[in-house]
Amino acid sequence: MKNKQSISKPKFWKIFGIRFLVCLGIFSIISYIALSLLDDYTYNQRWDRMSDLRSTIEDRVESYCESDPGTMDHYTYLNGIYLNLLGYSTIDYNYAEVTIGDMKIASDKDTAYLLLPVDGENRWENLFIEDISYLDPIEKYMDGKLNYKNYIEKWYKYAYDPVVVAAMDMGIINTEDEDYFYEAETIYVDHEKQTFIPGVVRIENNNGECYEIDCTPSDTKGYELIEMTGIYEDYSYLRLFYRLDPDLTLKNSDRLILELPNCGYVGYTWEDYETEVVPEIEGQEFAWEIMYTHPVDKNVFELAPVTSATILILDIVISLSVSLILAFIKYQRDKTVWNIFLYRTKTTEAMAHDLKTPLAAIGAYAENIEASSDDPAKTREYAKNISEKVAVMDHMISDILALSKSESNKVNIALGSVSVMSLLKESLNAFPDMKTEIKGNDVTLKTDSKLFKQAVDNLLSNCSRYGEEGAPADILITPDALTITNKTSMTYNDVDSLKQPFVKGDNTRGNKGTGLGLSIAENNLNILGYRLDLVSEEGTFKAIVKFKP
Repeated sequence: MKNKQSISKPKFWKIFGIRFLVCLGIFSIISYIALSLLDDYTYNQRWDRMSDLRSTIEDRVESYCESDPGTMDHYTYLNGIYLNLLGYSTIDYNYAEVTIGDMKIASDKDTAYLLLPVDGENRWENLFIEDISYLDPIEKYMDGKLNYKNYIEKWYKYAYDPVVVAAMDMGIINTEDEDYFYEAETIYVDHEKQTFIPGVVRIENNNGECYEIDCTPSDTKGYELIEMTGIYEDYSYLRLFYRLDPDLTLKNSDRLILELPNCGYVGYTWEDYETEVVPEIEGQEFAWEIMYTHPVDKNVFELAPVTSATILILDIVISLSVSLILAFIKYQRDKTVWNIFLYRTKTTEAMAHDLKTPLAAIGAYAENIEASSDDPAKTREYAKNISEKVAVMDHMISDILALSKSESNKVNIALGSVSVMSLLKESLNAFPDMKTEIKGNDVTLKTDSKLFKQAVDNLLSNCSRYGEEGAPADILITPDALTITNKTSMTYNDVDSLKQPFVKGDNTRGNKGTGLGLSIAENNLNILGYRLDLVSEEGTFKAIVKFKP
């Protein structure tokens, strides 16, 4: 046999706390799945980008080896090797070296690079900045606003973040004022070393903001000054390369990738490379050799911080929202049950108290009748008192039944034309001792006369019972409302509590009221589509029946 559950007053925060923990657990699982998918996405995006760039480098190397020396294609492919090799180390935490015969190209330092056409010859010079520190004036200008290294680091931070990338594509995040183009207006060239020193550098963004910064050092002796105009004008674009990990080399990398013509090795450390790979390929001649560091492992929070944070924030916000909604629904249901339970408890206690009083009197009178059976006069008096108490109980039970019927809303409504003035006068016949003064014009309502009269009877009964003795009650009829006002010595702070069952005023005359009259009146009026307002002011009490709620 199951034990009956006790009913207790609901506590919202307890209900919310349980649901929040459940929702947080459920949505945390969803967030974990979303973060796992995001981790796969960022890993694939990053790996695909590195793979594409390695493939491009290998294509350029093969094309360079196959092209004829001295031709334009030969210099074009060499230029492509430089650009892509340097790019490999600037778009991620990478390092790479290309060996073609005796020529070795390495992305081992931050640099700047530009092409310079050789006058009268069908070729270019690949020029590298002698030292990247020559661009320090740019870094110091405007507190580093134009520093390309800051731009690279910021770009990489959000390069694989879907939310940031989408926001940029939609124009929500504006990057045009941060996307700068660097052009050399003057340079100082050492043709033998194929290096240059920057002179005046022109920096411009997509919004048309333009800055000119003089990076010319104090000593340019031995260098040829070239103004980037005329045949050089189209070659003034300065390509900057800042490594994301300046300390990374082949020797200190966790994993290496070795590409050779028609073969490759992946996943070796430098020690493994020297002990396992070198002996295997020793003695073989290869046209070219490329060694890369494998991209450093990064977790999803590093590669996509905004999207990851968005998922976690949404997890908490959705958990809060859903749990609040569910808790509110549950709380309202439990509160309704509690209010019904509380209402029934108070009603039962009040009924028991009000019925016990006449029953106790009846018991006492019955004992008196038994004790005074020889005295007919006393017996008749006690019998009369018993009848009065029975009448009180009968009236109380009738009111309880009327209240129960009105609360159930299972009432058959018979609509008809009802004259408020006529019904009021008919009801006043039951209160011959109550003085009244009726003002206003008659109003005809389309309503149920029985329910409306029962409500009016209870309001007049309340007025008769609680009104100041001898003072007339004022009754006002308007098209919008029926107002019954009586003088009283009582003022109620919580006047609406009088509508609750078995709640009585403190100065009832005769103590014959059940405390159900206003409850029945309100329920009846609500059924008919009207509203009962109670107003307690100093010296007066008003019951207002509003025909248009």
